Amino acid sequence: MKTVLVILSMCCAGLWLAQAEGQQAPAATDPPAACASAPVPAVLPMIAIPQPPTLDGVLEALRKQTESLSSYQAKVKYLFIQDPELLDSRTLRTGSLYYQKSPKSQIRIQFDTFKQEATQEEKRLEQFFFDGVWLTRIDNTLKKADFYQKAKPDKPMNVFEFLNTSFPIVGFAKTENLSKDFTISLVAESRTDPNQPVHLLLVTKPESRFAEQYKKIDFWIDARQVLPKRILTASTEGDIYDISFVDAVVNKPIDPAVFIPTIPEGFTQNKQPLDENNPDTTTLVPRGSK
Repeated sequence: MKTVLVILSMCCAGLWLAQAEGQQAPAATDPPAACASAPVPAVLPMIAIPQPPTLDGVLEALRKQTESLSSYQAKVKYLFIQDPELLDSRTLRTGSLYYQKSPKSQIRIQFDTFKQEATQEEKRLEQFFFDGVWLTRIDNTLKKADFYQKAKPDKPMNVFEFLNTSFPIVGFAKTENLSKDFTISLVAESRTDPNQPVHLLLVTKPESRFAEQYKKIDFWIDARQVLPKRILTASTEGDIYDISFVDAVVNKPIDPAVFIPTIPEGFTQNKQPLDENNPDTTTLVPRGSK
């Protein structure tokens, strides 16, 4: 697979350059929760999935909800299964995802724990920040920080559109474009509870921009929040990505410091400016033990 990121368009302004030169902005290792100092979003009308669910009704509700999404935070469980038919090597990471739309599109994905196969779970801090222009990756195990410019400052990328290019997180932005890349169907399931997640199947079209990456995506939508709850992706290489979002909080203020990377003293730093002639293919979220 060329890249590994579409925790987790689908299912998430320069980077603080002074920081890349060694200056650090105040941000805790464990991100603060909602902060009263951040702007409070306006109260929006309730968006609901029709009952019984229909494919058009579900997609329309998802489109409206993602358009109204100003901020999002959730715990993330990310299970990577390498070649389940032969190796069946399993790696589980847990952490958090934070997103805000304004004043600029920003995202932070942080993994706190790591568990491979039958080994004991261990603490392993990995942080990823993207502000539409700069991607920052901080690896506490390797004690290094890498900065990659992904766009021009005057043409920042939507953070979830960026995720869509390299990791299977779908359903958070421009969901009206899903049908361009996938054949979408509503999976018929017995529904005894109206709050039961709605299950969609996305099969990659031959002409899709994701045709070389993903075969299909099983996609569950939280019926109450009308946002992705679980994304199960089968890659063209035979690997499985299983991403779940837990305890999601929607459209609540987030402390701006959450989106400011802090580089610990003594970490090596590497900065790679944008090269439009040779696009960088650096992965954002890891696979396996890497």
